[in-house]
Amino acid sequence: MSDSVPSAKSVTDRGMHDRNLYRRIVKDRGLCGLANNTKWDELTSAMRSRMGKAWTPKNRCKCLDSSPSYWDGEWFYHLPFPLMSLEWLDLSFLEKKKQSSSTSITVDHSGWIEELLNGIGLDYQKGKSVIRIFGYSPRNFDLFEA
Repeated sequence: MSDSVPSAKSVTDRGMHDRNLYRRIVKDRGLCGLANNTKWDELTSAMRSRMGKAWTPKNRCKCLDSSPSYWDGEWFYHLPFPLMSLEWLDLSFLEKKKQSSSTSITVDHSGWIEELLNGIGLDYQKGKSVIRIFGYSPRNFDLFEA
């Protein structure tokens, strides 16, 4: 991972306070980690390498200490570092492609995304239009359409 972009271990300006807060939340809620920094870094690196070259999924997330985020397509700086804060991360896998001024097609990218996630070893569930990656167990299905 390049030093010029954040990695899963990167901290906000609050530093270690964030990590200690997340460790306490995990303990208090009886959660068990399903992802780690290495897995999150592999995912973000793969998505960053696609940006500007190929279609990249939008993402939204739910951190341990906050409400779900809005959808965002940026994979470099808009993620909630450190990524140990991620309760779940949703990836949209449907792309609307305009064929003409009046018609469009929907491209399903779930195949390559699932192959990537399986290769990394991330725990996920595929829904109608979203793949949810779980950072912790028990799995949180809030806002998920199976």
